[in-house]
Amino acid sequence: MSTNKNTPPLLTLSDEDMDELGNFLLSDATSDETMMLDCLDGFLTAIVTAPVMLSPGVWLPKVWGSSDKDEPAFDNYAQVERITSLIMRHLSNLVVSLQQNPDACEPIFDSAVYPDSPREFVDGEMWAYGFMTAINLQRQDWQAVFDDPNNAELLRPIYLLGTEDVTPSEEALIETPEQREELSKQIPASVAGLYRFWSPVRRAVTDPAIRREMPTVGRNEKCPCGSGRKFKKCCGATTVLE
Repeated sequence: MSTNKNTPPLLTLSDEDMDELGNFLLSDATSDETMMLDCLDGFLTAIVTAPVMLSPGVWLPKVWGSSDKDEPAFDNYAQVERITSLIMRHLSNLVVSLQQNPDACEPIFDSAVYPDSPREFVDGEMWAYGFMTAINLQRQDWQAVFDDPNNAELLRPIYLLGTEDVTPSEEALIETPEQREELSKQIPASVAGLYRFWSPVRRAVTDPAIRREMPTVGRNEKCPCGSGRKFKKCCGATTVLE
């Protein structure tokens, strides 16, 4: 995995760290529902990109699976701390990287090989599935993206690759490896656009000065965060989720 050269070294996972995390996710200690590394990267990228960052207590259990039965069989508490630390460091690295330069986003994609083709294809399906899984944890907060045609277009490659319930017409757009590869290559630009779209909202949530001003704003007035949307459709509907 390549990283932004300006990212603080303590946040950056080495290749050995990434291998250790990936191997654990694949190991017998985890369930069949546990996210693999590409899926986890998409999941964490959406957590970081969102208008409100969920607390680890909300999203971390989803890494392992959909139920308590999917929790890993850790060898000891030291292993719990180690694996959790690797995940949190990767999350922190994504935070810093996107803050510094959203256009430098480098998703962790898999590759796919097909018997009738001599080459490998970029495969962002599981990455996109992880991203959409995170969106669904706080779908109401993301609703403005779905409601705005321009921003829905930004989400389109991720949605098409990462959503199971696509329509027949949408299914036709992801039938071939070439189609899926082309959509995968559009994902970095989508992440950058979505990150910038939510930036004013994230600033409003974390800036005490802005938050002190919010109660005096009418629900139908423009949001003070600068997004251009009505307060009730923007920061007035946003809370920190724990």
